Amino acid sequence: MAGTTSEPDRLTGTLDAVLHLLDRQVVDAEDLMVCKVDDLELTVFADGVLGVSGLLVGAAALAPRYGDGRVGRVLHDYWRRLGTTMADRDDPYRIDLELVDHLDSAVKLTVGREGLLVRRGERSRRLNQLLQMTVQDLDGVRLGRPLDVRLERETSDPGERIKVVGLVVGKGRPGSYFGYDRRPDMGPWLVRTVVRWLHRHSVYVDLADLDELDWEAGVIRVDPVRLQELKAAGV
Repeated sequence: MAGTTSEPDRLTGTLDAVLHLLDRQVVDAEDLMVCKVDDLELTVFADGVLGVSGLLVGAAALAPRYGDGRVGRVLHDYWRRLGTTMADRDDPYRIDLELVDHLDSAVKLTVGREGLLVRRGERSRRLNQLLQMTVQDLDGVRLGRPLDVRLERETSDPGERIKVVGLVVGKGRPGSYFGYDRRPDMGPWLVRTVVRWLHRHSVYVDLADLDELDWEAGVIRVDPVRLQELKAAGV
């Protein structure tokens, strides 16, 4: 996935999945537009590392992002009814991460767009599932939710991967997905200051500091004492 353009390749360092990848335009090797990133496929590899394995595209990937509320249920139901004769209607189109060459203002691929988008029947974890989870303390008290997922490129054995290293946890207030709470140079000073104040209780939690990530229950458990230590340290 070595970049070939003059713009810096974000995949070479640390990045946030929502801020830097979600809804990003995808272009092929000839700079022709392909689609946009509607979700990310997450995989637990054989050595237990959780990482990104693909880009997910299309309504089947987009609709679930509206959550389990009324709007989300209506949109998902409408999408399902549009394709009642399609057995794979809930399977999003997928682009393997190995086909990604470079990430800057767009996701740039190593191949042409002809015949690129294919459905994958195998169910996998998704970034959206992780973002919809509830963060709780060890007694079940709600602490917040993941606002973003921190990623990092790994180039050592067993191969080059983009792995999940931590979560940005907060209350999910407005501005959560626009980077105002993390980038000091983002947007107008007044907007930046207000949004960062709204996110003053947000904290980054390393994956190693989580007590449990329960996919089936949709719950992430963490020791609240450790959260307070991270906040006090300004992490």
